[in-house]
Amino acid sequence: MKFRKKPVVIEAITFEELVEYGKANGGNIVNGMPWSFEYKGHHITHENDQCYLLPTLEAHAQRFTTDDMLITGVKGEIYPCKKDIFAATYEAVQ
Repeated sequence: MKFRKKPVVIEAITFEELVEYGKANGGNIVNGMPWSFEYKGHHITHENDQCYLLPTLEAHAQRFTTDDMLITGVKGEIYPCKKDIFAATYEAVQ
């Protein structure tokens, strides 16, 4: 059997946009970078200036790097997606 992904609208931001969000929304700033803050109800933590750690439903952390887009899914979950895969999978909507 073959399947096609249902068309859904998602929200996504870049690493740089997440950094700016953390700075503007109460992130603990160290050396110009937000080190810990909340994003859409999820606790985000700084691993290094090129990587943040994201919580998952399975209680382990995923890495979100400058090479990723951060997707907010249909149930409010957040997860990273490599920019090239994102570009091949998603298109902008109005």
